[in-house]
Amino acid sequence: MEIIAHRGASAYALENSREALELAIRLGADRIELDVRVTRDNVPIVLHDAYLDRLTTGRGRLVDVKFSQLAKIRLKNGEPILSLVEALAILKGRCPLYIDLKEERAVKSTIKVLHEANFKEVIIGATSSEILKSVQLAAPGVPTSLMVYALGEEGIEIAQKARASFIHLCWERYPNPTSLLTFKLLRRIAAAGLKTILWHEERPEELEKIAQFKDIFGVCTNVPDLARRILVDKDASLS
Repeated sequence: MEIIAHRGASAYALENSREALELAIRLGADRIELDVRVTRDNVPIVLHDAYLDRLTTGRGRLVDVKFSQLAKIRLKNGEPILSLVEALAILKGRCPLYIDLKEERAVKSTIKVLHEANFKEVIIGATSSEILKSVQLAAPGVPTSLMVYALGEEGIEIAQKARASFIHLCWERYPNPTSLLTFKLLRRIAAAGLKTILWHEERPEELEKIAQFKDIFGVCTNVPDLARRILVDKDASLS
């Protein structure tokens, strides 16, 4: 079961920052999830929001800003905003990547950057089947992941139709999501030719429940160190 650091080690450092990436690696993450958008001139950068206001010293929509203008803007922790090129340089040879692609217009430039960096250890996910379709056309060999909010049969059918490799169960809105996670559901997902990623979990009691399931590819979490202790290290000590 992979421990996937959600926006890096985002419980301890500003999400999607260099600090969060480096810390996630030190805390034992098996893979790092990052959000990718593009600037006005189609340069892929690592940022979750469509607007600059929450996470940076800038204001307004990212789509209105050229990459060169970002040099004057800082993340709220004082760091520069990472380009995807810079993020790949940090991770290459150290940790695989899970890209949450936030917009379809980012597909071509993201694939181009991955190709130029020869970065192969990557999964590309999205909430939109249309984005995944564009990824599959641009890079047929890259595994894709569909993020779904329907945790049952409906979500499985949507992921199948999207020809995704992974189904990413987004369950933040459910108070007790692991009550919906069953061996039957995981068997059905596997029978559909999909692998399961869970999104995202930090509560120790919920991680303990997840630990009983073996047919899960990975768990996204803001606390990769805690998740590793519960999901990986404890399991290894019992085997």
